[in-house]
Amino acid sequence: MNIYDLDSLKVLSDEPSSEDEFCLWSQQSDVAGFLTSDIDDEYVILYASMPHVFIHAVFLPETNAIEDNYDNLLRWSGNPFSSWSISCSSEDISIESPMSSFGCNELVYGEQIIFARSFQCVDNDETYYELNQKISHSLDLHYVPERKSWCKLDSHGEVNEVIKIIKISNTLKKDEGIIICAKKNIIGEYAGIEGMKLFRMFDFTRYRKGCFNGWGSTREQVAFNENGLFGEINVVNYVGSYSRGFQLSDISVSKEKLIANIWGCSDDEIEKKYCSYIAQDWKNNEIKEISCNPNCLANYFTESDLPFEITPVFFKPEVLLKYKTDRDRFTLNSRSIYCRGAWALNTFDVNTAGQVHTYLIYLSYLPYEEQLHWKQYNEAPKAPISSRAMENDIKGEWSSEYDALLSLKAKLVNLDSKGSLWWKLRDRNAPDKVHYPYTSSRDEWAEEILNLDQLLVEGLDEKWLRKKAKALNLNSDARLRALKLLEVILVGVGFDEEHAREIMSPFHIVHNARSILKGHTLGSEAEELRKTAITEYGSYKNHYEKICTDCDESIEIITDALSEIE
Repeated sequence: MNIYDLDSLKVLSDEPSSEDEFCLWSQQSDVAGFLTSDIDDEYVILYASMPHVFIHAVFLPETNAIEDNYDNLLRWSGNPFSSWSISCSSEDISIESPMSSFGCNELVYGEQIIFARSFQCVDNDETYYELNQKISHSLDLHYVPERKSWCKLDSHGEVNEVIKIIKISNTLKKDEGIIICAKKNIIGEYAGIEGMKLFRMFDFTRYRKGCFNGWGSTREQVAFNENGLFGEINVVNYVGSYSRGFQLSDISVSKEKLIANIWGCSDDEIEKKYCSYIAQDWKNNEIKEISCNPNCLANYFTESDLPFEITPVFFKPEVLLKYKTDRDRFTLNSRSIYCRGAWALNTFDVNTAGQVHTYLIYLSYLPYEEQLHWKQYNEAPKAPISSRAMENDIKGEWSSEYDALLSLKAKLVNLDSKGSLWWKLRDRNAPDKVHYPYTSSRDEWAEEILNLDQLLVEGLDEKWLRKKAKALNLNSDARLRALKLLEVILVGVGFDEEHAREIMSPFHIVHNARSILKGHTLGSEAEELRKTAITEYGSYKNHYEKICTDCDESIEIITDALSEIE
């Protein structure tokens, strides 16, 4: 079914108003076509409960889904309200499976997919739905209430709504229907592993509500036995009709394909594609376009003219903006990128020219679509790889390079882990949100100033600082906020006023910059701050790094000073 266009479903359930249209609707000539079309769509209906419409799908073992059993299968009688239960006689007690009372022995061996349940103590006994846990656990599906779907992550870290619950309103606004549909290729994985076919029971009953007095004794029967559909339609002229039967479909994904996928070949990567990049070929001492296909690369231990696997590739810094703007999906660390449940770029860094760089072999691990994202920012090197990358990646040594932001974040996290009273980590994810602004974008710079302020300044515990100032008998005006209170306390523990102001100055710079850049509409102050950052430091990144250096030094001094009075 097309989950974005529900008109075809409403045609099945909406009773026509005119007599001619009702007579045509009663012929049910659309039923077989709808079911056949639905099973070929991306989403297939597992359960439908609407006026005039009932569909219920279960899995049936292939050994039971044979032609000899079709007559018995037509006797089905069940719905998703059937569940695991306790069967008890005067002599024995046992657990009974959901499909043990479905009307035929063959269905006893099937697996119910959807369970409809209710509880009188919750939501006025309203019906809710559960997914067979064997299926949900095997396919790694999780119910997400706001999406009304059982979801998983796809190969790009996006939320994949695999099984959806959809409520449908009747055009007359009198009845509401429920549709539960599933992505065929995903549940087909389970069917392929377990050797199951999808068995869909259906019942379409069409009549005029409010004036139905029975079917009478005369009716026209039309059987259908094609395209996996089996059953019959009974039509009573001018009264209505009813059809009942089942649809048997092989939606299974082959085990060979599933094995290939699990071992690293996704649907679109049976023959994986690889991008070529302008790269610095160290081995052959030239800059040229090289494929990141591992077959086109060689390691240090292989005698070959092929470029090294760790051939560096360079990019414009804008390549990282994508990962800063979607923090739900991406985790951007100082030297790596992680896409939830999907992929990782194990290493990157930024050189003195502001270029992001990594190595061909690590790009080869990315999905092809992600490789294309990086390719659009690819450029020739303007400077060598960073000294940190040379030490870490090439020489295998610990980096001797000081990183102000990393040092500052480490000190703050350490404060929180030791239970500091004057500074607390308000948001566990806050340190991961703070990065250098690598591009010439003023928006990126302003956003990183905001992130730094939220981490650093908002972490100050104003209540504790106020109480401590009072306990030290310091002159703390009630109007003073956290930054000024901390300055007063520094004076109280022995710093002269000028030195205390100098220590707190980096905090004020961050907080004031946030107010100017993010607190209100940009004006002359923001423009002046921008010009100063570029004029004095050459780039937003250098300006930000200087702020972090000063804050890092101040945090160390403050931590030592307050350690004796906490």
